[in-house]
Amino acid sequence: MDSQQTPRFTPTLPWILFLMVMVFFGSMPRLLLAPLLLRISADLGITYDRASLFFLTSSSGFVIGLLTSGFVAQRLTHKWTIVVSVLLAGLALMALSYVRSEGFFHLLLFVGGWGIGLYPGSGIVAVTTIAPDIHRGKALAIHECGPNFAFILAPVVAAAFAPTIGWRGVMLVVGISGIVVALFFAASGRAVSGRGQPPSYRNLAELARNRSFWIVSALLVVAATAAIGVYGVLPTYLVLEHGLPERFVNNLVGSSRITGFAAILTAGTLADRFGFRPVVAVVLVVTGFATLLLGVAQGWLLVASVFLQPLIVGAYFPVALNALANVTVPERRNLAFALAIPMANLVGAGVAPPLFAAAGARGWFPHAFVVLGILVVASVALLLLMQESE
Repeated sequence: MDSQQTPRFTPTLPWILFLMVMVFFGSMPRLLLAPLLLRISADLGITYDRASLFFLTSSSGFVIGLLTSGFVAQRLTHKWTIVVSVLLAGLALMALSYVRSEGFFHLLLFVGGWGIGLYPGSGIVAVTTIAPDIHRGKALAIHECGPNFAFILAPVVAAAFAPTIGWRGVMLVVGISGIVVALFFAASGRAVSGRGQPPSYRNLAELARNRSFWIVSALLVVAATAAIGVYGVLPTYLVLEHGLPERFVNNLVGSSRITGFAAILTAGTLADRFGFRPVVAVVLVVTGFATLLLGVAQGWLLVASVFLQPLIVGAYFPVALNALANVTVPERRNLAFALAIPMANLVGAGVAPPLFAAAGARGWFPHAFVVLGILVVASVALLLLMQESE
């Protein structure tokens, strides 16, 4: 194709980066829980395995937000749904910084999770609409750098500031920052003005018949468990099982996420060129073995596995989102995202951390990583069931 006829990616880049910042502040509130969990549990006077149920509450709210996002986007448009999402996340985080009751903590986490859950359907639709189709993989990869930045900065910010201003101060500062960014986006941000589609029998029936949609969604559950679920308990695991200092652990976990940028951007480009299945097969196999190592390694090999595991697993998400966009027509993409992402988050970010914590309380923490690693590698077999066109 002539270069003059090929749509350029550069003019859309600033708007993709703006959306990346928005999804960063939509992800940060949930990811702060992991590095602050031991401090929160001590402050509220509860055990760490009981405090790990906060992950389930936050994820439940997130799932409800995803499932209701189509109704909200139908009334508010995608742009204003994005604004409301980040605004609610920031307000909930501010309120959490003042809470003294475990029950109210759960309530505000649910409300904040619901607000965050409104984002993916509209945010990803905005990215896929703004970016030319030929550059969609790269655009989604850049957008997914937002959550990766949050993975990096959440533990680093906790390590740097929690010892001085406490976990409450950290949540307050991040919450205010999110509110400011949301208001700025409301005033100047570009996003599609179209409206979302709530679930209907016809839309659901169409996706229910799509085998590739369900396989991509199932693998999304596996990847979310290996990424978000492991991240949620890794600081606690390294402190309690290996006796490492809290500040060192949070800096280690945060810096380990830096390496993920190369994999995210490379995977998006490779998927555009080679397709979904070969890229994902490599991602899942390497991720599975790295996850297994977390349970059996010691010393420098353990540190190496902490860095290797997020390097690879994060690459799956932009590839999977692009695949979901490919298997659905444009007007139903927000519904596809809103159906595929909930189960991944409920299991990966909500159910997995309490299960890991429960295993840890019984002395089985390392075994949990080994079992998960085996399951991740075994999930590669699902790729054989995908339709040939994918």
